[in-house]
Amino acid sequence: MIDLHTHSTASDGRLSPSELIEASCRAGLEAVALTDHDTVSGLAEFMAAGRHRGVTAVPGVEIACSWYGLSLHLVGLFVDYENVVLLELLSSIRRHREERNRQILRNLQKLGIPLTDAAVQAESQGCESTVIGRLHFARALVNGGYCLDLQQAFSRYLGSQAAAYVRRFLPLPGPAIETMHRAGGVVVLAHPLGGGGRIQRGRLRQKMQRLVSLGLDAVEVRYSDYDQPRQQIASELADEFGLLPSGGSDFHGEHSSSIRLGRGYGNLVVPGEWLAPLRERALFHTSLN
Repeated sequence: MIDLHTHSTASDGRLSPSELIEASCRAGLEAVALTDHDTVSGLAEFMAAGRHRGVTAVPGVEIACSWYGLSLHLVGLFVDYENVVLLELLSSIRRHREERNRQILRNLQKLGIPLTDAAVQAESQGCESTVIGRLHFARALVNGGYCLDLQQAFSRYLGSQAAAYVRRFLPLPGPAIETMHRAGGVVVLAHPLGGGGRIQRGRLRQKMQRLVSLGLDAVEVRYSDYDQPRQQIASELADEFGLLPSGGSDFHGEHSSSIRLGRGYGNLVVPGEWLAPLRERALFHTSLN
């Protein structure tokens, strides 16, 4: 069993990269990928920790991209986290994210919420390299007594229709895919059927067809939020477009949600045999550089 979608304190997770390795060993995982949002700053620690334990550490990253006024998420696996082109893209994304964070803070203050930058930064657990996002704001709102829970923080202040929301810059998927390929990575469409709601198979098929033309390699066939029909649809579309299967929990921490590492909400199983084809595809991209 493997888990190819997790987060650490380098973005919005609760465990440090090395703690994630330890947790993966306790969970009995064969392999785990660290795929923090818009940063590879935790990967050196993660890979070093993995070399001394009985779990395969896979270097990764998750990048949100603009998609016709909405967004989609791409996970890069087996990326070279020292690749200059990848680092430049991530640096650009983070600069725009930091400006957005400043505007969110100003919006909250205009709404009478005296949240400070220090309070938000405190949610990074003292990790200077942490990429600050809306989840950190939500935790600060809850811990500051302004909201009852994370759900209320997003519905009232931080969600896309909420009072303090600020839309952020997102790269287009084509350049993001190309960059991750140049870094030797295999690119996975993350959780295309996650989050519940009505399944729009035709629209998803169009999206995947377009992304395949841009170089998409794989799709998350198994994910914490998938029920059996969603898992089946994802698997069928992967077969239709010749995409490799991938999957993961989107684990953020032992105390931040009910999602368990490697198990999601309890029924997630990502087969270990899916790892080798993904690694082979990544080696193919590396050979082209």
